[in-house]
Amino acid sequence: MSPGPKAPHRVGESNVHCILPPIMSARRSTTTPTTAQTGAKAPVKEALFSEAADHGKVRCTLCPHLCLINENDEGICKARGVRAGRLVALTYARPASIVSDEIEKKSLFHFYPGTRALSLGGHGCNVLCSGCPNWQISHASPHTETTRLPVLLPEEAVAMANKHKLAGVAFTYNEPVVWIEYVHDVAAAFKEAGLYTAIVTAAFLNEEALDYVAPVVDAFRYDLKAPENAGWARLTRVKDAEQTLGMAVRAKEVHGCHVEVASNIVPDLNDDDASLTGMARLVVDRFGPDTPWHVTRFLPEFELSYLPATPIKTLERGLELGKKAGLRFVYIGNVPGHPARDTTCPRCGRTVIRRGEPKVELFGVRQGLCAACGEDLLLVGVGE
Repeated sequence: MSPGPKAPHRVGESNVHCILPPIMSARRSTTTPTTAQTGAKAPVKEALFSEAADHGKVRCTLCPHLCLINENDEGICKARGVRAGRLVALTYARPASIVSDEIEKKSLFHFYPGTRALSLGGHGCNVLCSGCPNWQISHASPHTETTRLPVLLPEEAVAMANKHKLAGVAFTYNEPVVWIEYVHDVAAAFKEAGLYTAIVTAAFLNEEALDYVAPVVDAFRYDLKAPENAGWARLTRVKDAEQTLGMAVRAKEVHGCHVEVASNIVPDLNDDDASLTGMARLVVDRFGPDTPWHVTRFLPEFELSYLPATPIKTLERGLELGKKAGLRFVYIGNVPGHPARDTTCPRCGRTVIRRGEPKVELFGVRQGLCAACGEDLLLVGVGE
């Protein structure tokens, strides 16, 4: 039997309250939720977004890859495969990561700040970043690792969140698009329960799929990998950046999702001034100058393990160029304790939100406004 996947981790992601299943960690916390059923049989879920093709094959139409899949095979994401002539959601209700942590760890700083969310991640990915920090789950096999995971049905996820007094759910660690049926069903159950929903995504999906899931998503943390196609192709399996950017814009403009943008700054690949400025301008032009932009520190992983970590000065240069491009809220991520994790009022310059490890203090905020000058800080879930 192959070893279990390593628990996803990023710099600053401490104070995790719960991790399931036991194969994710050698020691179980006394606060581990018990509603997930380890060893239980997950429901067989026929996948949406498919069409019949010649010679018994099935085409998956979830994302622009449009995988043509043979019987007993999977698409590029490894989360969707053909069984008995049908496209099946192989990872439905089989989370690889079940974690309670701060919403700020999703690089969502203007969305219910200071709250905790149930963070769910699964196996598979359709973007396949060369420097993926969670490659153990994004590249996992549905034939081995996935079948050993616990079952967590949508209603059980809500019960878990309520039991541990969590404010919502966030889909993260792997690409949420690949298990969209589960994301939709869990998010719908959370919204019905009066809890928030968020996804961390590269938004590589087709319009029909976005329009299926976005109505039950409150926050959309978009990964902007590079300012142009060549950069995306170097870092991911995506060749046309507009296929992701356009969907993120649609999530905001058509579905009213709260959007924040994060760019992982990778040495020698997207860390030059032209790339940093290009990404900042894309955020301004496509999402608006009030959209938070997070320039996050790359840490050597997977196929890019030969590269160094991003120098702090590079991130600070990105902060400077982002503000020069017209962005009002620019943050530095994956650097615990850096002052650019705090929110400052864009009008008067006062620090209004201080983000410690893990405490978040909204000491300069009154009803969503700067307590000193009254500027609207555009905070969702504060003063509403």
